[in-house]
Amino acid sequence: MMSSIDLWFPLDQVWPIAEHAMAAPEHSWSPYDTENPPVPALIWAKDEGTYLLSNGRPRQLDPHRPGHSIICHAVGWTDSHTGLGTTAVGGDDFAEYIALTEHDETTPPLIDLIREFGPHHGWLILTVEPNKYTVAVQRPGPTSPRP
Repeated sequence: MMSSIDLWFPLDQVWPIAEHAMAAPEHSWSPYDTENPPVPALIWAKDEGTYLLSNGRPRQLDPHRPGHSIICHAVGWTDSHTGLGTTAVGGDDFAEYIALTEHDETTPPLIDLIREFGPHHGWLILTVEPNKYTVAVQRPGPTSPRP
């Protein structure tokens, strides 16, 4: 198994999903987190590939796929048959909630970074290691993947 993997999500697709979560009147939340109230978040899921969607309620439905939410796949990971289970992401299906409004004194809220870099065709990058992940946002550049 790989020790880490970078998953690249195009911000021009993530941005409207994040804005839906921010504008929604209600939010779903992890059933494993009973201590914290639901907040606007991106849901990072893995089943048929790996992708992001909004936790906003009512759901952000995809007009091209009735009954399904709008999603943004990681570049190159649109189905489960591409070897994702052999990476640090692992083989089991999951849903992880990435809060959009949390921040500390050194890191702005993720929604602010998405709004800043989204119009410039930036990227949201999940760096996944066994048992942890980090989130970064960047402008396009020479290290960006070529979809």
